[in-house]
Amino acid sequence: MTSVLPHRSRRPRGRGYLPVVVSAGTATVLAVATGCSVDTGGDSGGSSGGKAEQITVTAFAGEWGELFKKSFVKPFEKDTGIKVNVVYGADSGFLTKLRAAGGKDAPFDVVALTPGSLHQAVGGDLLQPLKTADLSHWKQLDPVLTKQSTIGGSAYGVPLTTGSNGLLYRTDKIKQAPEDWTDIFDKKYCGHVALPPLTYNAGLEFFSALVSQGGGKLSNPADVDKAFDKLAELKGCVSAYPADAGSVSTVLQNGDAWIAPFWDGRAFAMEKEGQPIGFTYPASGAVGALTSYYVPKGSQHSEAAYKFLDYLSSAQHQKPFAEGTFYGGGNDSIDYSPAFKDKVKYGEAVYKKFTWVDYKTATPKLNEWQQRWNQIFK
Repeated sequence: MTSVLPHRSRRPRGRGYLPVVVSAGTATVLAVATGCSVDTGGDSGGSSGGKAEQITVTAFAGEWGELFKKSFVKPFEKDTGIKVNVVYGADSGFLTKLRAAGGKDAPFDVVALTPGSLHQAVGGDLLQPLKTADLSHWKQLDPVLTKQSTIGGSAYGVPLTTGSNGLLYRTDKIKQAPEDWTDIFDKKYCGHVALPPLTYNAGLEFFSALVSQGGGKLSNPADVDKAFDKLAELKGCVSAYPADAGSVSTVLQNGDAWIAPFWDGRAFAMEKEGQPIGFTYPASGAVGALTSYYVPKGSQHSEAAYKFLDYLSSAQHQKPFAEGTFYGGGNDSIDYSPAFKDKVKYGEAVYKKFTWVDYKTATPKLNEWQQRWNQIFK
C-alpha cells in the first residue's frame, strides 16, 4: 500500500507490532519493516543430500512475531524437521518484495498479509489460489474469515487472527466509557483525539465505520462525502496522527491523546501491562481487522509451505497465539480460556456483524481520499 502520511505529528513514531488488520491486522497494521531474517535452527529431517528442507515465512515485527515463532515455528520445526527462516517486517514491505519477484522465485514460501495488501497482491498475480483439499483443518476455519480472502471465486488465505477496531481510551482521563463511534466527536475530548491516517489500516477502518453509519457504502460517493463532512467535525480537536501501532501506543501512553480508533487485542495487551487503558466495542458494530497467510507464486517449496499452513490453522497451535495476542483465532473449534472468553468478542456470529472494509473500492481511491483527509487536517 502506498503510504501518504499526514503532515504533522506531536511525537516521533514509536515502534510496535501489528496485531490483524491487520487487519488485522489486524494485516492489517503496521509494524515497521526491519528487513531482517532469522534462521531459527532445526537441523533434523530434510531433503536430498542430508540437508534439512527449509521454508521462508514472514511475521510481523515485535512481540507479535516473537509469539508467532514460539507458537508455530519452533514446534513445527521439532515435529517435521523442516527448518523455518522467519522474515520479520510489515505486510507493505512483504508486498514490495513480492512485486519485485514478479511471481518468480518468490522471496517467501508463506506470507502474512492484511486484506488491503491481499487485493493488491492478487491484482498483481503474485499469490497462488489455495488447494483447500490439501489442508486438513480447512473446514474448521471460520467461513466469514475465509470469505474475506476469497477473490474471483478462489480462496487464497488461511485466517490466523481477527481483531475488532473500536475505541481505545485512557481510563484515568475518561471516567465514563464511550459507547459508540460518534462518541469520539464529543467536544469534551477535543484536543485529545488520536486519528490515524487513511493509509494506515486503523484509519481506513475507522473511516469505513463512519461511512457505514446509517447503511452507507464506500462504493457510494455520496456516502463517502457524508463521512468526510463528519470527519471535518474533528478539525482542531486532533492532537496526534499516529501512522503505525507503536505510535498509537506512544501517544496514549504519554498523554498526547486520550482516545483513538484502534484494535481490541492491542488495547487488552496494554491493559495487561498495567497501563490505564480501556476498550469499547462500538454499539453500532466494530470493524473487522484480519491477518491471513498465503502461498506466493514462485515458491520453490509449496509442499512444505502447505505443511506449515496446516500446522498454522490447527486449533491446538492457534489457541496459545490467539490468547497471547488477545485476538480471535481463525479456527472456530478453539476452546479458549475463561479469561479470554470474558474479555474478547470473537466467533462467526461476531464476524457476521462486522463492518468489513470494501478494499475493492478503497484501494484505487485511497490516495485521493488521503488527500481529502490532508485538506481537513492541514
